[in-house]
Amino acid sequence: MQYQKVMLAANRVEAELIKGYLEAEGIRVILRPSTEPYGGEAYFGDTGPLEILVPQPLAQKAKLIINDIRPRK
Repeated sequence: MQYQKVMLAANRVEAELIKGYLEAEGIRVILRPSTEPYGGEAYFGDTGPLEILVPQPLAQKAKLIINDIRPRK
C-alpha cells in the first residue's frame, strides 16, 4: 500500500495528537522523522519535525480532518 504525506508536524506532541484524531476516524497513520528542513532525527532527536503519512486513498479525507481540527489564524 502506498502512503502519502498529509502534514508536517512541528514535533512529536503535535504529531501524536493529529495521529489520534485520524485513527479515531479509522485512518491508519505512520509517523516518520522528517528531513525537512534540517535533517530529521539525527539533528533534532525526538523533538524534531515528523511527517504524518496515511494510505494514499484516504489522504484527502485525512487533510479535511486535519483542517477541521487545526486552529484558525
